[in-house]
Amino acid sequence: MRLLLLTMSLALVCTLQVKATKGSVNDINFNKLLGRWYPLFLASSDVGSNSAAFIHSIDVKADNLIFYFTLRRNGECRQVPVLAYKLENNKYKLRYPGNNVLYLEDSDPNDYLLIYTTNEIHGMETKGVELYSRQKGGALNQIIKSKI
Repeated sequence: MRLLLLTMSLALVCTLQVKATKGSVNDINFNKLLGRWYPLFLASSDVGSNSAAFIHSIDVKADNLIFYFTLRRNGECRQVPVLAYKLENNKYKLRYPGNNVLYLEDSDPNDYLLIYTTNEIHGMETKGVELYSRQKGGALNQIIKSKI
């Protein structure tokens, strides 16, 4: 069962990599993204990477976003703010060690947020997919399920 879940997760990562270059998020009012988010699904091509981080909340500053990540380091969780500079329509460069790019793939700011990430550091590239909800412990509704 674990192998099946891992295989499906990696397939999703590869599929979204193709989508990420198309700029799928258009007319989103980024001010509606601010506030608390709860992780529903996180998948990464490298288990030992920064995939142990998830977005806690988002703030907006001009055309840039500030992501407040919750990271687990040395057995403790802590929040780390990371500035994201807008590069293109749905593409942001994170100000964090390595070459980190985040794509806002799809969103209903009142319900869910789907993100694709790439991280390159020390010659190693990691790809990830993250799905967030506005509701803690919320089940995936049919609209979100149809998008993933």
